[in-house]
Amino acid sequence: MTPEPPKAPVEPAAPPAAPKEPPSSIAKEPVEPKTPVAPKWADDWRQQIAGDDKKELERLGRFASPADVFKSLREAEKKLSEGVKPKTKPGEKATAEEWSEYRKANNIPETVDDFVKAIVLPDKRVIGDDDKPLVAAFSERALKKGINPADMAEMVDEYYAIQEEQQAQLAEKDSEFKTTNLSALKEEWGGDFKANINSMRPYFEAVDQSLFDNLMGGRLSDGTKVGDNANIVKFFVAKSLAENPAATVVPAGANQIETIQTEIKAAEARMRDDRTAWFKDKPAQERLQKLYEAQEKLTSK
Repeated sequence: MTPEPPKAPVEPAAPPAAPKEPPSSIAKEPVEPKTPVAPKWADDWRQQIAGDDKKELERLGRFASPADVFKSLREAEKKLSEGVKPKTKPGEKATAEEWSEYRKANNIPETVDDFVKAIVLPDKRVIGDDDKPLVAAFSERALKKGINPADMAEMVDEYYAIQEEQQAQLAEKDSEFKTTNLSALKEEWGGDFKANINSMRPYFEAVDQSLFDNLMGGRLSDGTKVGDNANIVKFFVAKSLAENPAATVVPAGANQIETIQTEIKAAEARMRDDRTAWFKDKPAQERLQKLYEAQEKLTSK
């Protein structure tokens, strides 16, 4: 047998490589830069802002830098702005819930009664009882349109201002119209003016006690008062005197003729018994003449 050749010696295996160190990170092991970097903010910026307020200093500890404080402020402003921004008015197809939400966000009451109560006029003015139905009708429409009571109050106040201006202008025109026509009647009637005017009332009151005031206080189609129109007054005076010829001499009544006759007898007795004084009394003579004329008109009817 041939002997086997000797085996080559086996070299020992190389030792395992040492594990590589993971790269360093700022969070784990800050690495100092080769060139020093000047900080943007002072190390005590929190103390400078908070001062002696420990709570504020603790609160500032939540922020890494003043820049983060500013960002937080801007975000808060944005949220606040979005929170107070009025909601967009619902469209034509909006639901009742959407309208309710809109009214709630804009301080608009849900009912007409509450809406009217929420209308506050300036200068302690209040809505008159005669105007409340009109304001309620407009408030109902305002609710449907999403109008705020404060805006409605401005419109109501403007409405009153316009009314007051119109009333002032009308009063001025009434005064001018009355003065012009009054002067014309006084010039035409002279001393009979008051008696002629007084003769009209009994003529109307024979029909209805309130007819005279209601008619004379009314207005014509041109806006002027009936009782201030000279032509109308003359027309009714003529009518009243035709109905009662003695209306300017003695008050209307069932005993006008008797009243006139009694006064005539007294005047004639004075004229007979004291002629000197009688002929000096011109007003008494004129009165007797009117009594004679009224007596003749009444007896000839």
